[in-house]
Amino acid sequence: MPRIIQLLLGTKPAPWAQGGQWRLEWTAWPGHDRALLLMIAIGLAVWGVLYLYRREGRNLGLAARLVLTSLRMLVLLSVLVMLLEPMLVFSKKEWAPSKVLVLADDSQSMDLRDAYVDPNHATAVADALKLSGGVAELRELSRLSLVQKALSSGLLDKLAAGGDRTVQVHSFATQLQNDAAAGPSTRPLDSSTGDSSPGAATQPSSSDRAATGLGTAIRQAIASYRGQPLAGVLVISDAQWNTGESPIKAAEFAAGEGVPLIGLSAGTPEGPRNARLTKIEVSPVVFVRDPNPLRVVVESRGMGKSPATLVLEKSRDGGPWEESGRQSIIIEESGQVQTVGFEFKEDKPTKLQFRASLVDAGAELTTEDNTAAAEVRVIRQKIRVLFIAGSTFPEVEFIRNAILRDTALSASTWLMTADARYDQPGNPPIKRLPATQEELNEFDCIILYDPEPTLWPTQYPQFLTDFVAKAGGGLVYVAGERNTKNLFDHQDDPATSWLSLLPVVSDQGLYRTEVSMKLSAREEWKLEITPEGKTDPIFRFAPRAEDNETILAHLPGMYWHFPVTRAKPGATVLARHADPRMRNENGGHVLLATQLVGPGRTFFVAFDSTYRWRYLDDRYFDSFWAQMIDRAGRSKQLGGRYPYTLSTDRPSYRPGSQVTLVARFDNPSDRDAALEALHGEAELGGQPPIPLTLAARQGDPGAFEAAFAVPTAGACTVRVWSGDQDLKTVARAATLQFPVELPNLEYERPTLDLATLQAMAKTAGGSAFDMSQLEKIPDAFKIKRVGRVLEDRQEVWNAPLLFGVMLLAITVEWLVRKRVRLV
Repeated sequence: MPRIIQLLLGTKPAPWAQGGQWRLEWTAWPGHDRALLLMIAIGLAVWGVLYLYRREGRNLGLAARLVLTSLRMLVLLSVLVMLLEPMLVFSKKEWAPSKVLVLADDSQSMDLRDAYVDPNHATAVADALKLSGGVAELRELSRLSLVQKALSSGLLDKLAAGGDRTVQVHSFATQLQNDAAAGPSTRPLDSSTGDSSPGAATQPSSSDRAATGLGTAIRQAIASYRGQPLAGVLVISDAQWNTGESPIKAAEFAAGEGVPLIGLSAGTPEGPRNARLTKIEVSPVVFVRDPNPLRVVVESRGMGKSPATLVLEKSRDGGPWEESGRQSIIIEESGQVQTVGFEFKEDKPTKLQFRASLVDAGAELTTEDNTAAAEVRVIRQKIRVLFIAGSTFPEVEFIRNAILRDTALSASTWLMTADARYDQPGNPPIKRLPATQEELNEFDCIILYDPEPTLWPTQYPQFLTDFVAKAGGGLVYVAGERNTKNLFDHQDDPATSWLSLLPVVSDQGLYRTEVSMKLSAREEWKLEITPEGKTDPIFRFAPRAEDNETILAHLPGMYWHFPVTRAKPGATVLARHADPRMRNENGGHVLLATQLVGPGRTFFVAFDSTYRWRYLDDRYFDSFWAQMIDRAGRSKQLGGRYPYTLSTDRPSYRPGSQVTLVARFDNPSDRDAALEALHGEAELGGQPPIPLTLAARQGDPGAFEAAFAVPTAGACTVRVWSGDQDLKTVARAATLQFPVELPNLEYERPTLDLATLQAMAKTAGGSAFDMSQLEKIPDAFKIKRVGRVLEDRQEVWNAPLLFGVMLLAITVEWLVRKRVRLV
């Protein structure tokens, strides 16, 4: 526009609009019916002016009337122009880069690593990301690391299209993150290329990565950059969402705003796929020639119902590895703990190293956790026995001699009524009874033959209780005719509190009269070996069952016995009295019973004439006592371990879920046949303990189980003990602790939801790609530079030209009227 016109109109275009075009706009021009009325009004004004000067200037010449009419019309035209509010618009068109928003998922699920089962796809992804380590490196990197690799491998530069686009990168979890507040991080996802913009001012950053608000983040991003030229939004995510708006709804919003969505998948439909061997469960110390169980614990994720092979190898004393077992397994569903059992036996002392390996499991995240190891000592260590007798008796002499000549035992003996100068036989011999708990715990098994408690220290009842119920020792009580009745008649006396460890109940007043004793002692009565006794090792005198039955049938019987009311619940009765007169409502009198008490074991022998079995053969007498001592003292010799191991069906639980607790005997033969339940309790978060009863599992003789609910989050501690419920306060419990955790929504669905990503992109007019198609993503954005018109709008209704014309016209009209004498 010429300078003179700008001066006349009183305008000057802005610097950024100079060199462009200009136009005039009438901002107050009426529309529709009002425009018609305006035209009518203009026509009436013109007619009125013509009529006025025709009447007033009828004596004037035509030229004068035309001049006056034109001047008046010019004034009215100037007023009309002012009323229509004219505006001068200076415009200039320029080209600016569009914006591409990159939204990168930063939730916890992005910390997972995928197995990339398909080798061709894995190779393509590794090549696209330019990973020097190839597929191996790909499987080692988390999804978040792969996203960083993708962005730094040239994708951002290609999206920028040589400056035709500005790329803004934002991370999101529950919502869009505030880049400025993110600060330094090990996840450098918040960045931008090009100029900063107010679009980065999103909501304050939230450090909560425990959920994914995919739809919310998309809506927030588009709303933050509204009014700016958006070429599209690139969403990098596994497309799993668990909070906020639906991604499909957000895609519909993006479509309404004309913003295409491009999806880049992070992860695989298979998700994290890995199996690991948690541990090898095996006793650290075992005996020579004993069959021993070994269990390998397997956990997995994303491999449910997949076949695999478990290989067990062993090495003796650091020698070469040799395969000792191989099993084909089917891996359980994610979160399930799976145990695979093996068995081993060694014929001589050695140090064994076991190595379990999981092979043929298919593609996994890593195979480094597919092995587990354990070390076992195989010993021929002698069981340490302490034999205490209240007084001498033939049974005492024969038992003492049997254990002293047994080379598998280290036996010390103590005759309580012996003279102080008497040399107590033993290997090694002792000069006094153990005086402390530590000294008593040096032994593995204690045999009490009709003891006289008044002759031992006052602390001994507690020593014996702790020896069995806490240290896991064995206690064998042999009833005698001198002290046993008096002991059981004073069971309420603190000095006899250790009697509660025994597997029998003896109600007061049930002892036989002298007459009944003499009647029963007139003839020999056999032991009635129970079915449980016939299968117990202590009554196993021959390898063949038929031969063993013959030996049991010919064992010499007894005359005297101490009657008890019944066996305790959970105790196993191995022998009863065969005399039909020696019965009560609970059956024949119990002659031999055993039970677990905490980690220890106790035996009760109600008769004192096993020495008579020597008349048949010394081997049966010796074997009986050797096997009983072995069963009683084995747990203590192996470190006081419980004969069973506690486990749960899952490594962790959520509040309100059901827990299945299993107590499995390492050696099923250690489980008493009559043991129908174990007692326990579960304590969670300081709440009152939940009482538990573990019942025998059907079809699995070595396992007991119970189910219970865990109501709140926290660490749950389970305690299980053997023996009566009353022994809870004295028995050392077998314990197990597991976490009860609030649900982690991110790990509930750790796989790629490709269908959602594709549907979201399609709804918003975009496309979905995976990591192997990085080179296609820049071309998916169709918009590069965008043209925009810059306008400078200036009002000119008060321009000097209009006011000057109007004033000039009025002045000239007044002068002409005065000249022609109309004023």
